[in-house]
Amino acid sequence: MAKYDKGQSGNPNGRPKGAKGKISSEARELFVQVMEGEIDNIRNSLGILRENSDEKYLKALSSLMPYFMPKQVETDVTILEASKPPSWFDEVLDKTDQKEENLTT
Repeated sequence: MAKYDKGQSGNPNGRPKGAKGKISSEARELFVQVMEGEIDNIRNSLGILRENSDEKYLKALSSLMPYFMPKQVETDVTILEASKPPSWFDEVLDKTDQKEENLTT
């Protein structure tokens, strides 16, 4: 038997769902600061790679892309068509027909 019911926490006042931890937020901020200071060096290094080896340049670019571009995800979509119109459909058609009749008379 489970200690807690499904969907129930042992600490209901705990960290909210989706909240980021303090350490990971601080580490992320530090990484952004370091990378902002390295932009010119990265640009220069990529330029040198480009001059010396197209292959290494493209490999470096492709390894950086996941950090700046969203990952493409394949999704299956299934469209279910009703075998017959919904029950309210005839009622709507009847009302529409009645309105059209009233407008023409």
